[in-house]
Amino acid sequence: MAAQRVAKLPPLAVGGSDMSPRAMKGYEGLTGPSYQLVSTGSKYSLPAPGVLQPYVDTRSGALDAWPAHAAGQTTSSTALIPHGATSVKSYSRKPLVKEEDTGKGVPKPKFLDQLENFLKKELRALGCPESGPSELRLQAHREVFEYLIEDFKTYKPLLSSIKNEYETMLAHLRQQIRDLEPLKSMLVTVSEQCDQKILKIREQEKQEMVDLRRENTGLYRKIMGMSEQQQNLQAQVNKLREELSEQYLRYRDECDARKLLVSDINDLRYQAEDLQKAASAGSVGDPQDDPVMMRVALKQARVDLKKMSEELIRMKADYGDVVPRRDFELLEAKHNALLETEGVLRDQFSKLQQEHDTLLEVHKQVIQQRDEFYTQSETLRRSATPRPDWDKCGDVVDGGAERWAELTKEITSDQKMDVLLQELQTMKDAASDKDIPEFFEGRGFKPDVPAFLRYEGQVRNRKLAKRDLAIVIKDVWREKAAHDAGKAKPTKLENYLLMYLEKRFNLEPLVAEWGYNIHDACTRFHQSENSIGLFFSILKGETDEQIYHQQIDLLSRLLSHFAQKDVSLGTQGLLPKEELSAAIAEFFPLKDPESIQVLVQAAEDELDTQGGPIPFKQLFTEDDEGRTGPFINRLRDQTKSEREAYVDDLQAALGDVSDVVVEDVRKAFLSVDPEIDQPEIDMFLGRAFGVDKDKLEKAKSTHTTKVLQRLRTGNIRRVGKKP
Repeated sequence: MAAQRVAKLPPLAVGGSDMSPRAMKGYEGLTGPSYQLVSTGSKYSLPAPGVLQPYVDTRSGALDAWPAHAAGQTTSSTALIPHGATSVKSYSRKPLVKEEDTGKGVPKPKFLDQLENFLKKELRALGCPESGPSELRLQAHREVFEYLIEDFKTYKPLLSSIKNEYETMLAHLRQQIRDLEPLKSMLVTVSEQCDQKILKIREQEKQEMVDLRRENTGLYRKIMGMSEQQQNLQAQVNKLREELSEQYLRYRDECDARKLLVSDINDLRYQAEDLQKAASAGSVGDPQDDPVMMRVALKQARVDLKKMSEELIRMKADYGDVVPRRDFELLEAKHNALLETEGVLRDQFSKLQQEHDTLLEVHKQVIQQRDEFYTQSETLRRSATPRPDWDKCGDVVDGGAERWAELTKEITSDQKMDVLLQELQTMKDAASDKDIPEFFEGRGFKPDVPAFLRYEGQVRNRKLAKRDLAIVIKDVWREKAAHDAGKAKPTKLENYLLMYLEKRFNLEPLVAEWGYNIHDACTRFHQSENSIGLFFSILKGETDEQIYHQQIDLLSRLLSHFAQKDVSLGTQGLLPKEELSAAIAEFFPLKDPESIQVLVQAAEDELDTQGGPIPFKQLFTEDDEGRTGPFINRLRDQTKSEREAYVDDLQAALGDVSDVVVEDVRKAFLSVDPEIDQPEIDMFLGRAFGVDKDKLEKAKSTHTTKVLQRLRTGNIRRVGKKP
């Protein structure tokens, strides 16, 4: 940036006699020193020093006595402009001393005038702009300033230091600009990439919609083709039936004609035999027969003829509809083949109808989703605003950002607002309740302490709400089902809860904190919610875990039974009240009509159908807190009541004995439930005596109350009807 070398201006003489010998040297072109700009890489030459510096004082470093406020002198266009002035024209320096106070104007020093002229010539030669920042203008002023520094020997160190500081700062700023240039291009590139990703996502969504429409059109055409094929097959069946009817009529006609022909042949044969007899009798006997004998013979012949006519009529009546066995077998084979073909066609038609209904439902769902997406798109297009940062709510809600992410997973902003308000209300209620402690005291590591509660020290009370507890319980059941899949014996819920918490939270304090809070929330809510009460009872070991799995399996099988009933009736998800009652009776053959009526009434009350068809799939849903409707609750209550009644019957069969053995309970089961099989009895006995069903022979005598209590909290049920 600096020139390669600095030329020294010769000093000016004070008077005319001390002129420099170079003062009269003429201009011979740009033969002096040169400099080069780093930014452009161009080299510029300067005039010779003798040409630039005529009439310079020979006393180097001496200050001129010319006053800065001399009249008639104006400030150079390159002088500094105070901060706030918009241009050179808008600012004019005011003289420090008025002209009348100084007398006549003092001429400007020749060295100053020489520098200004050189600066003007240099600016013109370089073609610099009149205003604004420019590297060329800066270089010209830098050269003039260097000449000025070289001439003032006394102030040269200070001026050189000032100049070096400015140069260092400019170099630093240029380096920063060069460093920021790649960031600017990178920012532009990242912005373009984001725009391309957005456009690509939009194109993918558009292509998915086109593919769905194309697939829908293809499925509709396939359905139409299958319908036409079904109509053609039905027409073929009808044509075959008509041909069979025509063939049967033709066969009847041929059969009747054959019978008539056989009758005519028999008549002719009988006539021939009579003629032969008559001829033989006439040739041997007397030509003049007795008239009495002839009369008797005629009478007998008439009687025989009448008998034969009656026999013929009876035979026609009895065997008129009889066909030959060979023809019958051929027709029967054809008939069976047609029946098989009809059965296959009926099955294919049923499958096609089911597929058609499924496709219609899928098409309806796709249309509904399309309408929802279109509505959301239009809403966002009309009222798109910068989205709020919902992650900040994790700093306020109990449980932190992780729990907030679980609560707001895959829900809309409106639903997130509802969740936030509910959490704030829960926190407010918890803060107002001063009886709830802020910390739990750890129970230690004693063997009688549950595994997930073994901890020493204080544990923070999160004061879990019912909804949060329900979400955690659902997640625990889901993860435990995946963990126990394929295992012969499932893991106890108490032990698995510890494994679940250790998997979710690696830190022991967090594991203990969530374990104590889950236990506390179950204690507070187990009486108000059936699902929480069942989980808490299983967690404490009071109830068999198979009861929960039996309930889930029962609901799944009942829903499948309703779906099969719906497909067979073709009601498209809306079962009439009578059909729903019949389906429940088929699925629960041991329930009395009153219990079935209670379930049907609960379904009507839950869905408010008012006697109309019932959308049975909505009966098997639950809210975000895991609560089910009245139908499922009544069903669970009836199951529990039936189990209690079953155990009461067993208690009555056992009598007043204090202790019982395996055989006593086995006899009681057989007496109250004769249709129960051996595996079921062994499983129930294993639950009653607390041993595996393979080790029943090692079971010891147990108190009757304890046996009955285990059966009441176990997964037992009546197999057959009550005797």
